[in-house]
Amino acid sequence: MSEFEKSNWVEAEYSKEYLENADNFIPERKTLLRILTSFYRNFIGIGGSKRILDLGCGDGILGKTLYGIDKQIGLVVADGSEEMLNTARVNLSNVNVKEFRLTTFDEIIKGKFNWEPFDFIMSAFAIHHLELSQKKALFYRIIEALNSEAYFLNIDVALPSNSQIEDWYYELWREWIDCHHKSLNIANPFAHVPNEARAKSENNYDPLRIQLDYLSDIGFVDVECHYKYGLFTIYGAKKALTAYYAALVGPN
Repeated sequence: MSEFEKSNWVEAEYSKEYLENADNFIPERKTLLRILTSFYRNFIGIGGSKRILDLGCGDGILGKTLYGIDKQIGLVVADGSEEMLNTARVNLSNVNVKEFRLTTFDEIIKGKFNWEPFDFIMSAFAIHHLELSQKKALFYRIIEALNSEAYFLNIDVALPSNSQIEDWYYELWREWIDCHHKSLNIANPFAHVPNEARAKSENNYDPLRIQLDYLSDIGFVDVECHYKYGLFTIYGAKKALTAYYAALVGPN
């Protein structure tokens, strides 16, 4: 049984609850999506039938967001949850989706699925379910799947290097949830989320610095953190024009 199959994400009700409430416990979610569109506009470019891959697509929010600014995208969405893919099919019904692919990160890492090269690969709140060594292996598969000078962007949860700062980041998360609900003048049923997320074995929150180093080690260039709000971050990198040296690393 794969690590994904052991997790809660294969349960339909668990996936549904997450999708329905994400805006209420993910800090500045609209800001994260706005930064995604700005990055796409400035580095990928509007038009030209770009091939886009959303890894761990969830409800398809990333693809739907990009379609809002570029109607020519050719989107492939992949997720290990049938419930997530079904929801994405509904939300992306008006989007040019080339393929809905049911596949786990484990299968991708093992090289069981091959795609034509992509111009942009993105992911949101999915890769943190992998252990650290698996993250590096997935990054290698991602660079393999990119065209030269194409980009990878990840929106996710990542840790600082200092444990005291980490404790504060969880408190900052709780404060945001509380302020968000006060601004809406409604009760806050999600105050438990940060502590619960921290305790869940399926959440492998790893230091941001290590993940950026992995991207560089594999052969990515222009490796940067583009945004950070406590634990919540956007980082990415570009596949070099000549990336033959990435093959020397390989997944570990």
